[in-house]
Amino acid sequence: MDEPLDMNKLGKGRKGPWNKQLDCEGIDISAEKGKINIIELEELVPYMTKIIALSDSHNATKRVEISDGDILVHAGDFSFQGKASEIQDFIEWMKEQPHKHKLWIAGNHERGIEDFPDNAEIVDKETGATYIHDKVVEVEGLKFFGSNFTPEFNNWAFGLTDRQSKIYWENAPEADVVVCHGPPHTILDSVTPEYKHERPLGCKHFLSYIERVKPKVTIFGHIHGSGGMHKTIEWDDGSKTECYNVSVMNEQYQLTNPSTIIEI
Repeated sequence: MDEPLDMNKLGKGRKGPWNKQLDCEGIDISAEKGKINIIELEELVPYMTKIIALSDSHNATKRVEISDGDILVHAGDFSFQGKASEIQDFIEWMKEQPHKHKLWIAGNHERGIEDFPDNAEIVDKETGATYIHDKVVEVEGLKFFGSNFTPEFNNWAFGLTDRQSKIYWENAPEADVVVCHGPPHTILDSVTPEYKHERPLGCKHFLSYIERVKPKVTIFGHIHGSGGMHKTIEWDDGSKTECYNVSVMNEQYQLTNPSTIIEI
């Protein structure tokens, strides 16, 4: 017969999330002498908030593969013009999504949101979602900041001149997760190689903001050619910013990517 365990001879091991003393097998050895409590292993794994993000669905939002998660984020360009019928389609899609939290911004194609800002309030009222353009909201312990703005281009919506963009991003608030329709300069901001203009198309002032704030995550789209891609920026202080271009369409406006899953 095996000898009984001598609690005084067991190694101390590591500490668990509730200051329980655990050995390498997940056994509570700080319990009352003579008793051993098995800790469920899932209790030792920290909970990760799952963000489901997409952008540039251009009236095909209902055909995008949407994963389950805690927070749904649409980073703009759900339409081609932001017409009333397109906004209504977006409302119907958003209402059907089961996610606990739903956040969104508009993009350069949403002229119907720029010209009639009350339309954003209607979307929120009808869907329970939150329009986060130019505001900070806290969700699941994370601060989200949203911005529709991109560098001006052919009189599309929410375009800023270089001077306007500089002033805007120099005064933008800090956040853990930044949702902007367009990318920062040189970060997942190039179209596909077969196009002649492969130069970076992102906003340099948005990049300066990221360098200053060092958010945990940035979510954007707008430049379809870099859709579905991810890049990590490592800072000198050891922190990181995870960058995601979540466009679901390519440069030919064909659906090519599912929604992006981000765990934080």
